[in-house]
Amino acid sequence: MVLMTTGIGGGAWRRFIIVTVLASMVLLVAGCSDRPDVTYKELMDDDPQVRADAVVRLGQARAGDAVDSLVTLLDDPDEIVRVSAIRALAQIGNPKVVPNLTKYGDDPLHSVRLQVCQALGTLGSPDGIDALEKMLYDPDDGIRLTAARNLGFIDHPRALEVLIKISLYDENEIIRQHVVKVIGNRKAVEAIPVIESALTTESDMVRSNAAHVLGLLGDVSSVPTLIEALEDPYYKVRSLSAHALLAIAPDNAEVADALAARLEVEEDGMVRTDLAWNLVLAGRAEYLEVIRGMLFQDGPEDVRAEAAHALGEVGENSDIKLLEKALNDKKGLVQKEAMKALEKLKEA
Repeated sequence: MVLMTTGIGGGAWRRFIIVTVLASMVLLVAGCSDRPDVTYKELMDDDPQVRADAVVRLGQARAGDAVDSLVTLLDDPDEIVRVSAIRALAQIGNPKVVPNLTKYGDDPLHSVRLQVCQALGTLGSPDGIDALEKMLYDPDDGIRLTAARNLGFIDHPRALEVLIKISLYDENEIIRQHVVKVIGNRKAVEAIPVIESALTTESDMVRSNAAHVLGLLGDVSSVPTLIEALEDPYYKVRSLSAHALLAIAPDNAEVADALAARLEVEEDGMVRTDLAWNLVLAGRAEYLEVIRGMLFQDGPEDVRAEAAHALGEVGENSDIKLLEKALNDKKGLVQKEAMKALEKLKEA
């Protein structure tokens, strides 16, 4: 009424109302910036690239109200759209889609099976364990490894049981290594017998990981097995067994005696360094001389670097001069470890 009295006629008034409403609609749309810039019509576009782009944006926006629409695209004729839909559902994070995803664990397309593995691990629902278990039998090594990795992300006892039952005996060594690491990360003490068996019967790298994991698990029942592993033919197993023994039983005289006995006959420079390092940790400071000697040996640079690292952990003030001298080593790895060790000793 006020506007009418200021001279705006009826037609002008109607135009004003229309413009005002349109402006309000623009502001309303602009104000909804938390919604994805995607129309659901784009999901039905004839161009698969348009559909795929729309799916990606919905996933990035964590658009929970798009879940049902994305599920329909799991059967899209285009591979990229299907893979993008699976990834988007994982990004949104609603576990209700797990049953929908598990149907595609045996899909003919490698890319789809791979993305399903990753999505089930990301969602972390125990409902995905059965599907991942089946995928541990996939003929493709990459699928089996991805399935094993993503089972490790599901915090449920049965996920670990499946890994131990199946993947620990996979023909692929990398998969077996991964299972051993998962057991260590989970602190799964119930798996100790299996890990001890792996330490005595598996490949070099799996045995090495097994020794490391037993140290992480920290059960004194593993001490006899680890002492035996000090005689292992592979140097990394011997080194990691020494570290594991001290982690489990730092005050055990039997452990220290076993380390000292092995050092008497050990020829590998890395293992000699690690044996001496752990003997010093066990209270036998006289073995510092072994580490000091390894700092300037003519062999591999990683042995000298390990010696520098060890001195940073168990060295004395008198070792500062030795480490300063090691800064002149021709190898950067040795220089780097010597510098770090110096910083530790000076701060102590």
